[in-house]
Amino acid sequence: MSHPSGWNRPFGRVDEPIGALRAADFPLRSPMGGWLTDAERDDAFRSFQFIGAVGPEMAVGCAITSTTGGISAFAYLWVDGEFTELRLGSRADDVAVFAEDPDDGTTELSTSRGSVVMAADPTAGKRLTVESPALTIDLGFDEGESSSAADHGDGGAFETLRLCTPTGPTGWAYVQKVAAVPATGSASAGGVPVSLDDGALAHHDYTTGFLRPETWWHWACVAGTLPDGRRLGLNLSCGTNESGVRENGGWLDGRWFDLGGAVFDFDPDDTEAPWHVVGPDGDHDLRFTSDHGYHATGESPSLATNFHQLFGRFDGWVVADGERVELDGAPGFAESQYLRW
Repeated sequence: MSHPSGWNRPFGRVDEPIGALRAADFPLRSPMGGWLTDAERDDAFRSFQFIGAVGPEMAVGCAITSTTGGISAFAYLWVDGEFTELRLGSRADDVAVFAEDPDDGTTELSTSRGSVVMAADPTAGKRLTVESPALTIDLGFDEGESSSAADHGDGGAFETLRLCTPTGPTGWAYVQKVAAVPATGSASAGGVPVSLDDGALAHHDYTTGFLRPETWWHWACVAGTLPDGRRLGLNLSCGTNESGVRENGGWLDGRWFDLGGAVFDFDPDDTEAPWHVVGPDGDHDLRFTSDHGYHATGESPSLATNFHQLFGRFDGWVVADGERVELDGAPGFAESQYLRW
């Protein structure tokens, strides 16, 4: 089926690795039907990656965003109640590249103040490396084995979420996600190290395409271990990919299950106050308590952002393939984002 965006396959779930996604490979129409110039098409193409990990009294987060205006990044570590962050923006002499393939390539922003690198290799897995005087992170994970099922000899490949949905009248967004993948590595802030090998679970989001130039979303992610040893990952959102299909669902020991819509109730004047995330289809009811958060707000003619990414604990329940699963202090993230870019 042919789409106005040039996307050459049906929208919805993508079963196999997608390969490289380049703006030049997809002609793009205007909302009124005419073809955009190459420069206009390239200007409409946007990408970002987020890698995070949570564990007992610990959270790591890092994002890299790419637009025609440049590449920017943030990273943070929260451990034992102490929060350290790094913010970087690209300049003319910096190394600034974004991988076209979510499973094979390097995304990097290296500046005089520090560097952030996200590397993906089909056999070696994925790795986040952050280097700066105040903050270092070395975090790895591998989707080749589903989580604790592998510990019992019956593990297989982690069922990665790969999804493409239409955005606006002519665009599309491709999203690729995992959550609750065992993490390895270490991090340090102010020279004080912390190990990621003891129970930390990772989340990865690779998003690219002709995304909405003005967007607003809420998101919740759980990456925790249940009392029986199974690992639970959840991905819930509102305002991102609801154009006929949703990205909402989760992983129980690496196996994907679908969830319906999500309604987010929180205080926009105090985003670190408790949140309530409930499914109108009756498949989840979660309450989020924040430990701390990363906040970024600003406005210019080319960019406006009102961004709040929190990390903390979820209580409540979710229905996973007919099984009601109880959550009691499961670690994860909650996020509210307004973005004009």
